[in-house]
Amino acid sequence: MGGVLRIHFQDRDFRHLQLARSADPVWEAFLALHVLATSPARLPAGLRAWRRRATERLQDPDLRAACRLLHDLAPANAPYFPDFLTPAESAEGMTAALGTLRATPDVRLERELRQAARYRPLPGWTRRLASGDRDLLGRVADAVRHFHARLIAPDWSEVQATVAADRESRLERLDGGMTAVLDTLHPFVRRDSVLLAPYPVDTDLLLRGRGVRLVPSYFCHTAPIAIADPRLPPVVVYPVRRTAASRGTDPDRALGALLGIGRSGVLRALTSASTTGALAQQLGMSASTVSGHLKVLRDAGLVHSERSGVHVLHRATARGRHLLDD
Repeated sequence: MGGVLRIHFQDRDFRHLQLARSADPVWEAFLALHVLATSPARLPAGLRAWRRRATERLQDPDLRAACRLLHDLAPANAPYFPDFLTPAESAEGMTAALGTLRATPDVRLERELRQAARYRPLPGWTRRLASGDRDLLGRVADAVRHFHARLIAPDWSEVQATVAADRESRLERLDGGMTAVLDTLHPFVRRDSVLLAPYPVDTDLLLRGRGVRLVPSYFCHTAPIAIADPRLPPVVVYPVRRTAASRGTDPDRALGALLGIGRSGVLRALTSASTTGALAQQLGMSASTVSGHLKVLRDAGLVHSERSGVHVLHRATARGRHLLDD
C-alpha cells in the first residue's frame, strides 16, 4: 500500500462519533470475498480456517457465480469499489441494506461505476448496470444475500461475538475521552486531530462536523476502508483485535457442547437486541428453528423477550452474558 488515509476531526465531530454495536452484514460479505482472494499465508489463523471451510463450499456452481459477479465489482486490493454496494442502511440489517441497494438511482450507478473504471478495466456487463438495468442490479443484490447466507451465516455468531468484544475493549478507554478510544484503533495512528492509516491511495476524509461511524470488522484484516463519496455519511471499517477468545477456542466449543451448536449460536448472536426474523437471517436458520431455540434459552433464564411496537425483541440476560463470558 503506497498511500495514507487521513481522517480530519473537528471538535464537533467527537459529539457525532459512533462505534457500531454489531457486525455489518454487507461490509462483512465484501471483506470476506477479499479474504477468499488472499493467500492463506497472509491471513490471521482464524481467517485461514474460515477460508478453508468457505473454499470447500465453493464447489456449488451458483455460489461460484455469485462470487464472480461480486468480485467483478469489488475485487480485493482495489483502490476503490462503488459505495452503492455498502449502503448505510446495512447498519439496520441485510434486508434493509439490499432494499436500498436495489433502489440505487441510475445517476449514482453510472457515476460510481465510472469512478471504478478509472482504477481498473471493468467487465463489459457493467455497462448495462451503469445504464440502470434493474434486473442486473437485482442479481447483484441476490449475489450478496446468497454469499452471506452460504459462507458467512454459519459463522455469524463468532463474527458477532468477536465484534462485540472488540467494541467493549475500546469503550473501556472511554474514561479518557473519545481521543483515548481513537488511540486504540490499530492500524490508525493519531496526530492531534487527524487519524492516519495505510491505504491503497492517498485519501483525506474531511468530517466537517458530521462525525463518523466506526465499524469493527471480523473479515477486515489489513487496512481500514472508508466510504469514498464525501457527500455520503462518513463510514470507516477497521479490523477487530484478534485474541484467543475470538478465534473459536475451547470455551466456544464447550458452550456448543453444553447448549448445542444452534442454540449457542443464537445466544452468541444476542450481544444486542434482535428480532426472531433478524436472527434467522443472520444465522441462516428458519424462523421456526430460531423460535424454538429462543424458548429453551428463555425458559433457562438466558434470554429475555419483550414486545416493542409490532416487534418482539430478544436479548441475552445477565446470566446469559455471564455464560458467554466464562
